[in-house]
Amino acid sequence: MEYRFENPMALWGLLLILPYLAYCFWKRKHLKDSFLWRSTVLNSIVLLCCLLGLARPQGGEEISTQISQQANLFIAIDISQSMLAEDTLPSRMRFAIDFSKTLLDQISQVKVALFPFALDGYMQMPLSADIQAAKDLLTAMSPSIATGQGTDLGATLTNLLSQIQRSENIAKSRGSDWVTPQVLLISDGESHVPVDDSVATSYKKASIPIFTVCTGGKKEVPIYVENRFGLKNVLRDDSGKMALTAAHPEVLSRIADISGGFSFQDSFTEVPKIVSRLKQSLQIGKLSTTFKLEHEFYPLCFLIGFICLFWEFCFGKWELAIRSLLIGLVFSQSIFASEPIENESQAIESYNAGVIAYKNQNFKEAASQFEKSVLTSLDPTVRKKALFNLGNVYLKMGDTEQALDAYQHSHDTEAPDESFNKETNQKISDNLDLLERLKQQKSKQRSKEEKEGDGDGEGKKSGKGTDPKGPKSFEDESLSEKMKQKVFDHISDEERETLKKLAEEKNRKSNFRNLKPW
Repeated sequence: MEYRFENPMALWGLLLILPYLAYCFWKRKHLKDSFLWRSTVLNSIVLLCCLLGLARPQGGEEISTQISQQANLFIAIDISQSMLAEDTLPSRMRFAIDFSKTLLDQISQVKVALFPFALDGYMQMPLSADIQAAKDLLTAMSPSIATGQGTDLGATLTNLLSQIQRSENIAKSRGSDWVTPQVLLISDGESHVPVDDSVATSYKKASIPIFTVCTGGKKEVPIYVENRFGLKNVLRDDSGKMALTAAHPEVLSRIADISGGFSFQDSFTEVPKIVSRLKQSLQIGKLSTTFKLEHEFYPLCFLIGFICLFWEFCFGKWELAIRSLLIGLVFSQSIFASEPIENESQAIESYNAGVIAYKNQNFKEAASQFEKSVLTSLDPTVRKKALFNLGNVYLKMGDTEQALDAYQHSHDTEAPDESFNKETNQKISDNLDLLERLKQQKSKQRSKEEKEGDGDGEGKKSGKGTDPKGPKSFEDESLSEKMKQKVFDHISDEERETLKKLAEEKNRKSNFRNLKPW
């Protein structure tokens, strides 16, 4: 059996015994007639027992458990036009996307963030445990989502590091645990601006290794770009010369070596190796030690103090101040010991009241009781149950936004029981699917109502109030193929102009030198 004090700060009160003993010895020397050894000893024992009782000595057993903790992985993917080269089939970019999806399928307990880059990159998806959403965003990646072309790996990595540090500051400000992240960089290594070693050194100082995967071959090949008709044309520079690109694995290898990571080839056989490396360096899980309480000794301490107090009371009178202090210590300990138990009891009572109200179709009362249970309880299991049921109540009430928020908080709350976590999270996923279907039904209903209400701003009218000479409704006319093509071309031209303006603005703000368009 192991022993501990629940409130060790109370032991500082033992220092009060020293001035009391000093006072007793002074009294013995100067006021011998009023000094009694019996009173001195009994008073010291009572004070000692009360202070030990406040410290709450306990006996039990310490149990260490491994708590699962999600790691942080930032995936940086090159989306410059050089990644459209087909020396890696079907193309460098298509390989990078499929490679990332395969990696996410094989690694578990991870939060992933996506950082596509061409000029300097941006955070497309912040850290999230939603792996399916990350895979969907990976599928949609292409050079068209970049604000400008011309690869600068140094600026990209500098921007990514600032984004990582920002995410860390936000997590710590919210009181969340932060696991040192890892970076997976997938690119052809072609950078039109030389990469300074100080960039990778900054990652090394932050203990963030960079794992690199180089796509493409060292031989120069042309770049084929699809036009709006789906035909592939060779990419040319501003002078009309054919653009040629080649992979530079040595650049990525140096970045990985300096930062403390590893470099890999463009092959799906490398995926298990990367997963193994990530698991070695990612801190997936932490050791948690809990104390299994078996015995409480503070009642015994107070009992001994009470016996000594009664014994002294039978033989003499104490000063009123000392008695008041000891009684106050006893009552304060009783209140301190019962407060957390009462709070947890109130949380459970509120939860049970919410369940009863939910069964009786009293959803407002159920929502109020579940919210009270969440705010009162310190037990993660009770909080997770209450948040889950709160989401169900909001779903019944038709408030989809608050239901989504309650489900998300319940999903993020980790209970000690792993099987309970898994079962509850599965129920949350099923309810989120239901929530999405409800949103779609509402959207269809609104569309139907809008169609029925089309007219001169007043909708369709019928019956006696209908004016036969009023405005007439016309049937929609389908566009011809020629008109559709004209509309499509017009939209494409506007999209290209918008992207061009964004790229020019980006270049002006960043003060980059003139880079190549791939």
